[in-house]
This record gives sequence, C-alpha cells and structure tokens, in this order.
Amino acid sequence: MTPVQIVLLIAAIVVFIALSGFIFMWVYVWGIAKKQYSEMFIRTSPDKWARGNSCPENEEHSVMFNYGMDWGRANASNKEDIEITSKDGLKLKGEYFNFGFDRAVLILAGRAETVLYCYYFSDLFQKAGCNVIVVDPRACGLSEGKYTTAGIKEGEDAALWIDHIHEKYGIEKFYIHGICVGSAEAIYVAAAKQPYLKGVILEGPYSAFYKVLKMRTKNHGKPTFPVCLQMAMLYKKLAGVNVFKHKPIEEIAKVEVPALFLCGKEDKSNSPEDFTKIYDACGSKNKKFVWFEHGAHSHLRIVNPEKYDSEVISFINS
Repeated sequence: MTPVQIVLLIAAIVVFIALSGFIFMWVYVWGIAKKQYSEMFIRTSPDKWARGNSCPENEEHSVMFNYGMDWGRANASNKEDIEITSKDGLKLKGEYFNFGFDRAVLILAGRAETVLYCYYFSDLFQKAGCNVIVVDPRACGLSEGKYTTAGIKEGEDAALWIDHIHEKYGIEKFYIHGICVGSAEAIYVAAAKQPYLKGVILEGPYSAFYKVLKMRTKNHGKPTFPVCLQMAMLYKKLAGVNVFKHKPIEEIAKVEVPALFLCGKEDKSNSPEDFTKIYDACGSKNKKFVWFEHGAHSHLRIVNPEKYDSEVISFINS
C-alpha cells in the first residue's frame, strides 16, 4: 500500500470507531432519556402532580405549602371555581379569589405545581390590592392533559385565563407572577402584547429551556449529552413543542410592559450569568433586577419575606 492509502485506511478506521462509539452511546443512554423525560414531563396517572404538597420531604416547601393552605382556608368565601378550554381542547381548572379590586394577578407556578402551591404567594397580592387567579396547568391538578410543554402551550393557556377573567368579571388590569417555568409563560404572554397585561414579575427566569434540561440532568448525576438532546426530541415528538425554536430570551426582547426580576444566587436550576443575560435582553424600558443572596430555586420569599414582599408591592403600585 502507498503512504496515502495507509493514511486513508487509518482515517477510515478512526472514523468507524468514533461512529460506532457514538451509536453505542446514543442507544445506551436512550433509556435514561426516556425514563427521565417520563418522570419529569409526562403525567402517567391521575395521582401524579395532583393537588397537594408536591415535596413533603422538603421542610421549606412544606412550610410554604402550609402557609398557603392557611390563607386558602381564611379566604374560602371569596373563592370561585373557574374553567377554560385550551386551544387544543383540554379542560383546564382554576380558582378566582374576588376581593372587589379593579385589578388581578395571575400566579403561574413551576413544573408540576397546582393552585395549592400558588396560595403561598396570594396573601402578598391581596395586600397589594389585587384579586387573585390561581390555576392548575395542563397535566396538573384537576386540569386535563398528559404532557407538559416547557411553558410554551401553557403560555397560550395563560393568555386565555386573562381573557376569561376579563370577559366574566370585567377586569382590565392584569399582572402575571411567574415562578420558574411560569416565568417563561409570563414572557410569552407579554411578548404577544396581551392588551390587558400591565406588568410581569419573573422569579428565576431562564433564557432557554434546553439549559434547564442540562442543569437538571447534571444535578441528577446523568450525562447531559446526548440525554438532553434526546429529551428535546421527545418533547417534539410527544408534546409537540420545539424547545430549540421557542426560547424565552428571544421572546423577552418583545416585552414592553414593566418587568420585575427576582433572582437568587443559590439557584441550582439556573445560573446568575443566565439571569443577567435574560434581564439585559428584556425589551421593557421599565425593568428592575433584584438579587437574593440566599434561597433555593422557587424558594426566595421564604428566606427573605420582607424584601420580597416590599419589592413586589412597590412594583405593583408604581
């Protein structure tokens, strides 16, 4: 063989070994991706993501849940059950706490949470002079659905909730308080120029859901590649959404309403750099960024309620 032929043969062998290794890895971790996707993003039974304390083993979470339940019981006489139908035909359930104010807040919780989790934030908005809308997202609580959609279709649902409350109760001023994936939903609604939306409060927003997948997968001790790519493919195939195409950081550039960012330096589901990045990308001329030195993901208020409540009330009444 000539030297050139030898080089080509060696190159072919290297490519074959690399390709074979990639195929083996892809097949080997496919089961990991399917299991993690199913656990995190598919409602496999009515008991999964039902109304209740989603994390009873977490002491902080339980304190938040019990605090919210006390508020719910104390204000039960103001509660009305509400329902809408999503664009893709799902019956979605929620509750409207009517205190007689001329404005309302829609609280959008993180993945797998229901109206009961949202109660924890409701006293804050009641004090700020807002009626309160809490909802079960699709595939959670009493709402129909099997697949969560990274806030993409949930954002469409959120816009429908605002339309419903406006039409039924005549409210013309709305705010959205979004936590984690709920912040993405709030961004999508604001970017679509919902006419009655007056401001958004974003707790722990992320620039792209794929980044969240990577951090969650890493935190679970699993390989991020190709597991996260495979989960993104499952999102497309099963839930019908493209997490590469729909990115909050691209949509937030279209946001014009006032925006309050509440972000924690101890957040393990996102990074301080990403919080700063999405804040800088926000198109609103009236925006404010507030750092919390301590507090786990979605647990900022419980570690510093005075600061949290003061910032939110000031924002609502500005």
